[in-house]
Parts: sequence; C-alpha cells; structure tokens
Amino acid sequence: MPEIPIPVTLRHRPTVGGLVVPWITMQMPDGRYRFGAIDAERLLAALTDRICQICGNPMDRPFVFAMRDVDLSRLISSEPAMHPECAKYSVAACPMLAGTMSRYRAQGSDSPASAGDPAGVRPGHAAHSWRLLWTSGYRRVWDPRTRTPAAQILLTHLHRVQRIKSPTTDQ
Repeated sequence: MPEIPIPVTLRHRPTVGGLVVPWITMQMPDGRYRFGAIDAERLLAALTDRICQICGNPMDRPFVFAMRDVDLSRLISSEPAMHPECAKYSVAACPMLAGTMSRYRAQGSDSPASAGDPAGVRPGHAAHSWRLLWTSGYRRVWDPRTRTPAAQILLTHLHRVQRIKSPTTDQ
C-alpha cells in the first residue's frame, strides 16, 4: 500500500505505521494505540464541545461525519464529526473507510473505557459500507439503540451525502 501523505493540519498527531492516530483513538495502559477502539471520554468531549475526532481541534461548519449505511436511515452517527480535510485524509488512510478491510478485527477492545461497539457485535463480522455526510450542525443525543453518546443530524442541516468505496469482499 502506498504511503498516504499526512496533511499539515495533522502533523501534530502521533503516527503508527505511517498512519495518523485519531484524537479519539483509545490508548492502552502500555502506551499502544488501539485503532478501531474509541476513548469514551474523548468521544463525549468531541460530541459535546464540537472537537474534530481526528485532529482534536475545535470545529465550526461544515461538519463531516463518516456514517455506516446501517445508521444512515436513522441519521445518527456513533462517531463525532471531522473537519473536511481530516475527513479526506481518513477516507484515504483508514482501512475501514477506504474499503480495504472486508471484516472487522476478530478481537474486540480489551479496555472498559472503550466506546464505539458497546454490544460487542462487530468483531469478526463483515465490514459495513460508509458514507460521508456534510452538515451545518448536529445535536448530541443518546443513541436509543446503543445507549451511548452520538450525533443526530437533522435533515435541515444535511447538505451532501457521498458514498465511500464499498468494502472488499472475502474471496
């Protein structure tokens, strides 16, 4: 896989294997980062204080959300918004968003402070298709399905929806 250039706006973030570690990524007690596991405290802070989940800086409009197709009909995102430039990098760099992973990691997070898959149903399952949603606003809610903090996008705030490449399939 070719190296993905890191935007200037993300150069303050740590990297692992050439990839920027998103601000909301869980850091384990031994210092390792656990891609795919979300720090529950940072998740809540990002949703409440409008902080970009990737760079960790404050946000203003537009807000860009990566949303799984399965959540699109509800317009509820389990992940916080991103700056447009952070979203562009994430679509290129994140194997799940880029569609290069066909399945979620087989092992769930081993940290009780992790959020993102509270029911533990994703490990080993087929990857979902994702879309980017550009909005002028959102409200923080408690997702009735997962009972975790989430962002609800109102139709009046929704400006654009873009399909991201579908996940690869198992051969």
